[in-house]
Amino acid sequence: MMINSSGISRKRAFGSDKENVWSTMLGIEANENGLVIKQPRLALGAAAVDHNIFNSIPYSPPDNFFLTSVDPWSPIKSEPIPLLCTPDHRTVNRPETRFKNGASRQILKWTRSIGEYGDGNNAFREPNSVAWLESGKIAVVDTNAHCIKIFDSESGQYLYSFGRGRTLGCQNLLYPYRLAVVPNGNDQLVVIQRHPRPQIHVFSCQGEFIRRFGQHLEKPRALTVDKSQRILVIESQIQKLHIFSLYGQILCVFSFSQQLQFPTSICSNNSEIFISDNHLHSIKVFSYTGQLLREIKDDIYIQFPTNIKLNSKGQLIIIDNHQGLNITVYDENQQKKRLGAYTARICHSQILDVAIQTNTNILHLASKDYRVYTYQLLF
Repeated sequence: MMINSSGISRKRAFGSDKENVWSTMLGIEANENGLVIKQPRLALGAAAVDHNIFNSIPYSPPDNFFLTSVDPWSPIKSEPIPLLCTPDHRTVNRPETRFKNGASRQILKWTRSIGEYGDGNNAFREPNSVAWLESGKIAVVDTNAHCIKIFDSESGQYLYSFGRGRTLGCQNLLYPYRLAVVPNGNDQLVVIQRHPRPQIHVFSCQGEFIRRFGQHLEKPRALTVDKSQRILVIESQIQKLHIFSLYGQILCVFSFSQQLQFPTSICSNNSEIFISDNHLHSIKVFSYTGQLLREIKDDIYIQFPTNIKLNSKGQLIIIDNHQGLNITVYDENQQKKRLGAYTARICHSQILDVAIQTNTNILHLASKDYRVYTYQLLF
């Protein structure tokens, strides 16, 4: 309000003050009597244009990528805006790579995913482990649902499930945690339970209960079954390795408290035992007599290993969860040569377990986002 020389007050005209400079942009105007007139609002994005449209892309487009400029205030034209990249023989068939944590990795895109959160047939509450069966099926451990779910590995279609309250005559499962398939054993499944009742169960691939043992286990973390059908179980926190026969006899027990800090995964080529250690950032290789043979260490490519697998050629596949999914492959000759390094196009929340198809390099990864992803490695 302003007071003139005659002492009469008058109102300040609407829009005459800098404080009201944004009123017209908000669709607000005043008539000659000072009354507010509401105008139609502009469409989102019509009042301002971001001329740096590529700032949200994590990498720059190639030099030959072009975008025709368009006047944002002109009428919309019916002709499409060309967004095509001119062919360049230098980039044809060249794999997309990403420089990550000091290492160059080829970017992979998953070929299929199954699952979501829930209690349905195609849903999981905690998919902690996955295994590929020789009959062409995928078995997934759903820990909080206390069951094992079976899917077709080609189509991803749900087939059946078994476990607690699922199959008549089946031994109930309580928090099943890890899963392994018996080689040349008609797809028998070895399942290990976690706290509060750690033990080992053996089932047929149809879910028929066969036997259970290993009630003395304390902190089972991972297991595998070698070609001689020996069951190897590694315990975290207490760093113990247990070796059982398929029928439950204890063959040997080793304490690796001096060699390990936090073991996360285990696999075997039937003569050597590979154990990943998340805290030591390496893979330790032991004999079946408990002797430490060597250590696989690669500071740039092996940082926080969580899962390891051997393919049919004996090549070692290491899964690392450091800042997303990282996959590194080493050769079969004492893992001295790196064959490939990969990362995922998307940033997975956490990979819980990995299965590999026999005679292929197709990986099935159980993720903490309640899905199982399939990747194809090329090397």
